[in-house]
Amino acid sequence: MLLKLTNLSLVESRQGLAALPEGKLLINTINAHSYNTAQKDKLFAEALQRGDVLIPDGASIVKACRWLNAKSKPAGRIAGWDLFEFEMNRLNRRGGKCFFMGSSEKVLALIKRRAAVDFPHIEVETYSPPYKPEFSEE
Repeated sequence: MLLKLTNLSLVESRQGLAALPEGKLLINTINAHSYNTAQKDKLFAEALQRGDVLIPDGASIVKACRWLNAKSKPAGRIAGWDLFEFEMNRLNRRGGKCFFMGSSEKVLALIKRRAAVDFPHIEVETYSPPYKPEFSEE
């Protein structure tokens, strides 16, 4: 098994997000799909484990951690939206920049407009790259 749930250090609750240090962090999320992918893809498993923070995004991960008596036993799933909202509010308090990449220009424009209302102290930048099945190193 490439990825052992018993060895993972997970953020254990939504309140645990507040304990995350300021500054740049590599935050990964794990759900049943990413766990199964990690079992087959060594590089993906290593990427999950090498992040600064791993967040359980799925009830199945929470239950598996409890059942396997993992090092961290999450109180519940932390949805991607919870993390997004937490980080955006934290950035809004001090001011700064946020970058969104992907989707269409139309959707990114909607995100930018909504962020200006909900998070007025954040400068939002966006980029919608052309679709390619594979990207170059650049």
